Amino acid sequence: MADLFQTSIEQFSKAHDDFIEAWNVAMYSGDTAGLEIMTNNYYVTFFNSHVERPEFFDRPEAIQGMRESVEALQGAKKRFEHRIIRQRDPNRFVVFYEMIIEKNGQELTRFFTIEDWEERNGRWLLNREVTEHI
Repeated sequence: MADLFQTSIEQFSKAHDDFIEAWNVAMYSGDTAGLEIMTNNYYVTFFNSHVERPEFFDRPEAIQGMRESVEALQGAKKRFEHRIIRQRDPNRFVVFYEMIIEKNGQELTRFFTIEDWEERNGRWLLNREVTEHI
């Protein structure tokens, strides 16, 4: 059982590395297709330091917002630091990390992000995200 568990973590880590690389591609090219890998019920919750209540976005709203953000920040870089991956069960993982956005050598913003992932039909898909501006 331990070997199966380890193999799953290794497989998921590779899939998440590919997701990070898709962010690098999107930030350079503007193409977000590699990032649009969410379940139909996907949602994201944003906590901003200056707003009292979080903002919620469903899948279509999140994709549109991501496209607009990538377009506005084209040429910027995202760094994913302090990543921690935890397995819920053989087909579900949670990822915690700090995301830093930089452009022209200057830090623009930082976020703490929690992602919930699920494997469906051999593909890893995002179920939900929680992001807090720090």
